[in-house]
Amino acid sequence: MTTPAISIRDVTMDYPTPDGVNHVLDGVSYDVAEGHFVSIVGPSGVGKTTLLRLLTGLATPTGGEIQVRGQRLTSSPEGLAVVLQDYTRSLMPWLTVEKNIALPLRNAKLSRTATRERVEESLAEVGLTGTGRSYPWQLSGGMQQRVSIARAIAVRPSILVMDEPFASVDAQTRFDLEDLVLKVRDDFGITTLMVTHDIDEAVYLSDEIVVLYGKPAVVRDIVKIDIPFPRSQMTTRNDHRFADLRTHVYGMVRGLE
Repeated sequence: MTTPAISIRDVTMDYPTPDGVNHVLDGVSYDVAEGHFVSIVGPSGVGKTTLLRLLTGLATPTGGEIQVRGQRLTSSPEGLAVVLQDYTRSLMPWLTVEKNIALPLRNAKLSRTATRERVEESLAEVGLTGTGRSYPWQLSGGMQQRVSIARAIAVRPSILVMDEPFASVDAQTRFDLEDLVLKVRDDFGITTLMVTHDIDEAVYLSDEIVVLYGKPAVVRDIVKIDIPFPRSQMTTRNDHRFADLRTHVYGMVRGLE
């Protein structure tokens, strides 16, 4: 039996409050296969970002465990990269684009030439060749988020975690970035987990969708997206299966199913 890239086993998460305990997650379990794209959806405040913090090793569950390739997660795992929603806060405005991308490579023990090549390759991957000497604030919002993605893939991660990565850009840019992360996933074979409030986005990008619901949150369903890859914004979104899946997931998030 193939070992999952990530295995979440009966995870609970509680936070102390002045009035007692806030029970956020209750017995959350699911496996993420190597190379799969998994979206986590649910109502606002259900605990999606809490689960993401547990997956990155920034917090420890109060019960259960998380394994990465069969090893119990006790800290941030090797081969993990993160893309956040607010690119204006994750990029250093006083550094050029190329220096922003090179930041996580400081511990990679690469030569100066190899670092420069890795930065250029990462910029090319996200369609930003020639922008390395610009500053983030000189670029559009969509381009800045592409820089964030380039910085994440510069370390050649095996797992990419994204928290509402396209929430701060316009609709057309969002579509472009969705296609970009699918390209990155395919080019590098990266296992990807994403928290999103956008049901359409989750259906378009994912192999599976994990639906969290309740107080405390449980896994209400794991929805397999049986729409073949490669996907396109025009064809996929007009597929009757896309509409059916979107309606099904939306109904669970809203508590209608």
